[in-house]
Amino acid sequence: MIRRPPRSTLSSSSAASDVYKRQSYKRVSSFYDMTFGQVFRPGQKTLIKKMDCADTDSVLEIGIGTGSSFQYYPKNTNVVGIDISPDMLDLAKKKIRKDKAINKHILLMNGEQLSFADNTFDKVVAMYVVSVTQNPKKLIEEMKRVCKNDGDIYIVNHFSSESDNTFVKLFEKGLMPISKLLGWKPYFPFSEFNDYANLDVLEMTKVNIFDYWDIIHATNNK
Repeated sequence: MIRRPPRSTLSSSSAASDVYKRQSYKRVSSFYDMTFGQVFRPGQKTLIKKMDCADTDSVLEIGIGTGSSFQYYPKNTNVVGIDISPDMLDLAKKKIRKDKAINKHILLMNGEQLSFADNTFDKVVAMYVVSVTQNPKKLIEEMKRVCKNDGDIYIVNHFSSESDNTFVKLFEKGLMPISKLLGWKPYFPFSEFNDYANLDVLEMTKVNIFDYWDIIHATNNK
């Protein structure tokens, strides 16, 4: 059974965005692993290897989706995965049961309003989430809050850069007027993001097809 957090107090715009995203994820959930999942899998695998999780680590993964990343974590590492889509989590639940993964858990929850106490997790990770969430600043604040002081924060996301190909930059900027319809922000500069995220970045590397996505490893600065 998917456990649910207390009733949300998110703003009306965030709540409406959640409804739209749930409907979108419901439409793609049945074929997600065979399509988008194939593109994102190398990033999942690479990042979790970089995390070097110990058996004693407590990990929170925001945007767990269908649970495809669970297979890359060490068997004995305790991982809690959250997502806003009950349809995606239903698939994650089936994976947990099939693999008898007793240390892997799922919750229906919005990353911008986590119901966990401060300083709960050793490592907090968000893969392919930052540019699709309604309020990235709030998401990062919540990630920092529930992560232990000097714990590790990991992000996989595409960040726009001035060094990007001119065509890519024009294309991304051209899509911005319909970003709400798309459900994600095509033009998402790292410099602007980190102005409010204020991440203490230890490493930033490229991953996935065409090196389009970035892996960020930061230490949590409270």
